[in-house]
Amino acid sequence: MPAGSRGRSVQRILFPQPGDEAARGLYVRAQPDAVSWDRSSLTIAGGATASLATYFGAFPAGYWRAHTSVAQITVEAQLDRPATVRVCAADDRIGRRVLATVAADGSFSWSVAISDGAWFWLEIDAGAEGTTLRDGAWFAGEAAAATTTVCITTHNHGADCVDVLRRLAADESVAEHVARVIVVDQGDRPVREAPGFAEASLVLGERLRLIEQANLGGSGGFSRGMIESLAEDASHVLLLDDDVLLEPESLRRMLAFAARSSGERIVGAQMLSLTDRTLLHSVGERIEKRRFWWTSVEPDLAPIDVASATLEDTPRLRARHDVDFNGWWMCLLPLDLIRRVGASLPLFIKWDDAEFGLRARADGVPTVTLPGAAIWHMPWTGKDDGLDWQAYYQLRNRLVAALIHSPARRGGGVLSSSFAQDVNHLLCLQYGSAAARRVAVHDVLRGPGHLTRTIARRTPDMRSLMERAGQTVVPDADLPRARGEAAPTPPAGRLASVRRLLRVAAHQLTPARPASGSVEVALPRAGGKWWALGLVDSATVESATGRGAFIARRDPRRSARLLWSAASLRARLWARWPRLAREYRAAAADLASPATWREVFEQSGTGAGNAEPGSSPRSSDERA
Repeated sequence: MPAGSRGRSVQRILFPQPGDEAARGLYVRAQPDAVSWDRSSLTIAGGATASLATYFGAFPAGYWRAHTSVAQITVEAQLDRPATVRVCAADDRIGRRVLATVAADGSFSWSVAISDGAWFWLEIDAGAEGTTLRDGAWFAGEAAAATTTVCITTHNHGADCVDVLRRLAADESVAEHVARVIVVDQGDRPVREAPGFAEASLVLGERLRLIEQANLGGSGGFSRGMIESLAEDASHVLLLDDDVLLEPESLRRMLAFAARSSGERIVGAQMLSLTDRTLLHSVGERIEKRRFWWTSVEPDLAPIDVASATLEDTPRLRARHDVDFNGWWMCLLPLDLIRRVGASLPLFIKWDDAEFGLRARADGVPTVTLPGAAIWHMPWTGKDDGLDWQAYYQLRNRLVAALIHSPARRGGGVLSSSFAQDVNHLLCLQYGSAAARRVAVHDVLRGPGHLTRTIARRTPDMRSLMERAGQTVVPDADLPRARGEAAPTPPAGRLASVRRLLRVAAHQLTPARPASGSVEVALPRAGGKWWALGLVDSATVESATGRGAFIARRDPRRSARLLWSAASLRARLWARWPRLAREYRAAAADLASPATWREVFEQSGTGAGNAEPGSSPRSSDERA
């Protein structure tokens, strides 16, 4: 192809960062002793083969074909010794086919039509002397460059946040697309005091802006970043969690995709597991409309080890998945979209990303979760967010989002589904969760105005409620002794589940045995389900982290009160749903507006005025 006609690189062929051997299978497939690498080159031993049919190595042509006007792409690389290079493709039906086989020595370049497959990748057979592939990349046509501000919301994760800043600053090819990095610190351990922050600040220089504000949750932190970004010379804002491990190339790929999209797109990254580095935890997210509950677009891929399940042998990995929203662990939003529809609703945490995705879709802007762009994040299975103070937000915000976006007159199945979840909490002796969810429904019934009034205080309220309920993680050393009674085993099959449910229901009608200094059983995390806890009067249940456990004791009277409250509140909500839906829908635009958020910032003592680059003063009453 003539020089200059290949356009700009949209996806670099990169390899694991130094010391990141655990992630190798995401970048290259080869025999362990056959390859070595640095960030931009791969050395292949004589006679060995390396395949780039990997998570970060393959090119997702199907997504580019569906969402951009790009018709042709070119792959280029340098090889320092003779090698055979195969350009391979796959689609929904065929796992692997060879488009071209090229004897290469020196510069390698090959162009393919974007319609020739859903995925493209290279395979390299080294000659007898071995070879080194370097500076590989995929190129597409020219486009106006997309630039971004990066908004990181952080809360007492100083070391993690500093690592993200370091990785952003270290990759010059990524940093050149970043107009500003806005760190919104909402913790009570200032990130500016974290080791390494000063050094990262020096590297980023004037581009780094630190804002310290009261804890307004992810929605408050990210909304601050969105609103501040409106004044920057950028086309997008990237929302990025603080407690992640960043692959900087993901941001570059997302920006290249956004720049060439056929119209505005929200472009999101997938989630890899921080605890098991080659495990893909989130392929993409959708809202199940009847129950109005988030779920994976492809449950069979949630999760999946993408180092062992390859593109060639896993048809669902090759398929293109359409999503309703992308989690804000890493998500690129067009600033013009924010100018039209506003920032997040003041939801604190949970459902803010889902609600925004639905709001954007209503404005004609779809979301694309782009394969090959990802961060490593702690998976949901490693959290207890249904058992702690976050249980309030799980339900409150689900109901708010349903009131605004559900097409059903009374929310479809959201009321019955959420009531069933309350019953499950009660059978699992999780009375704190049930009590928090009762407050959630009460607040929803108060109307949309409660969202801004309670955003700064509901979290401490719920923390206090959980402490009073005794539903907090107890350190292992302080746990009561388990008497060693046999733990119930899970029922096998539908009939066994029905029988177990009848036994559990009967047990709930019996008086609880008096509490003692011990418990009946000690259950692992996976065993803390209704079919086990519903048959005992006391137990410990391992926390999701494996450090400490919850203590559960049955209280029939308390359970009955909470059950009655859950049922009566659902009845009230069912009766008032049409009117509340009109109220929440009418208020949504104002609640998400920059003007409303500026009032929230002012009321919390952290106004929306400009902060100095690098730091921002904060008063003593702004602690989370």
